[in-house]
Amino acid sequence: MVDSTLPILGRLLGAVLIVGGPALWGGCDTVPAPERTQRGPSVADLQVTPDSVHGSDLDDEQIVDSLAQVAVDVSARVADPDGTVERVVFVFEPSSNPRRTISGTLSAVEPPVYGGTLPLSVPLVDEVYTVRVFAVDDDSLSGNQVTGQFRFVPTDTSGAGGGENALRMQLHRRPDDS
Repeated sequence: MVDSTLPILGRLLGAVLIVGGPALWGGCDTVPAPERTQRGPSVADLQVTPDSVHGSDLDDEQIVDSLAQVAVDVSARVADPDGTVERVVFVFEPSSNPRRTISGTLSAVEPPVYGGTLPLSVPLVDEVYTVRVFAVDDDSLSGNQVTGQFRFVPTDTSGAGGGENALRMQLHRRPDDS
């Protein structure tokens, strides 16, 4: 009985391979697809000009409702080795409140340089802003990001005005040894 089932199983397996094999392998592409390693764009040489503004350097018309009206030039060199740069994005973020960001895109000035002038309204407080720039290419890939800083220094930085910084300075002040 065992001897008669082996030839039947062999014929059945052979029939499946003869009939089903070409159907299974006939539709497969035997030529491998070219390997493409996608790389995102790279950003370098970030310039933030000016990198700081002092309140005493502003004219009276540049201060409106306790906000300083300043213009900051931002530029960076951007390249995409395997495609086209789709957009270059900037984010301008105050260190005291990262949720109050300003963002937008930089225009091609003279490719590969992208840049623009940002008309900003900043509060009249001592604040450091982080400027981040990154690029996105035509494959929707983003590469590295570069960071820079901008600082606004108000006219009165003594802390004698009483605000929250004055209290903080008193709490962390070292006692005088004299």
